[in-house]
Amino acid sequence: MNPDFTTVCGVDAKHLKQLSWVWPTWKRHKPSLLNSPMLIFRDREQIRSDDEVRAVVDHPNLTIVPWPIGDVSYIGTKGDKWTDPQRYCMLAGFVYIPALFVATPYWLKLDTDTVATGQDVWIDSEWFKDNPAIVSHPWSFTKPADQMQVMDRWVAENPNEFNPWFLDRPPLNLIPKPGASRISHPRIISWAAFFSTGFTIRSANSAAWICGNYLLPIPSQDGYLWYLAKRAGLEIVRIGMKKRGWKHRSSEKGIKEAIEEAMK
Repeated sequence: MNPDFTTVCGVDAKHLKQLSWVWPTWKRHKPSLLNSPMLIFRDREQIRSDDEVRAVVDHPNLTIVPWPIGDVSYIGTKGDKWTDPQRYCMLAGFVYIPALFVATPYWLKLDTDTVATGQDVWIDSEWFKDNPAIVSHPWSFTKPADQMQVMDRWVAENPNEFNPWFLDRPPLNLIPKPGASRISHPRIISWAAFFSTGFTIRSANSAAWICGNYLLPIPSQDGYLWYLAKRAGLEIVRIGMKKRGWKHRSSEKGIKEAIEEAMK
């Protein structure tokens, strides 16, 4: 039996526009999503009211939450692919918003550049038989190359928080070659991914306790959650979501071409 889950999306102005494009494909090819709750967090500066979101998404059980919560600053280099403050802000939302507002055992992260192409019966209960922390599409590298080393150091600097959780499990020691832009290793990419809500709550609490409310040690939601699950020895299931009726495209042209094909 499949677990109950809540679909979670995050939108600023750019991603609400993308969601307006892909939402019809989700409704057409994955109508069962309408049977589970949906939670959307919106950038409170770029999207000033819930009505702007409801004009795009006509889900029957939709909750909308403004983000970020309170007075918090996200530090980074504007325009940088990995450290842009707006990117960091929205990715942090994918840790804290589910931890605060999801009431189901799992939550499904769907990115707004993800197109549904078919196969509404796409979830396999076998994925969840060992209570995984993460079920997600596989990926083969991390950028920036030192991100996992940053996490190793962060954990080492906070033993009181992590020793009870990791039970003396060793650091990942994913060390890139000098000058490399990435480190190759099996991991996940989360454009379509399930996360355990209990695991997410614990992860959010650790980040908030050490970094401050609504902040992360690295500006990457899936990098952060994957690291903690891997380091703790929790179950991680890697499933090819493209074979489950999803297609991920990063450019506007690619998204629209995938949508055109999906809606024929």
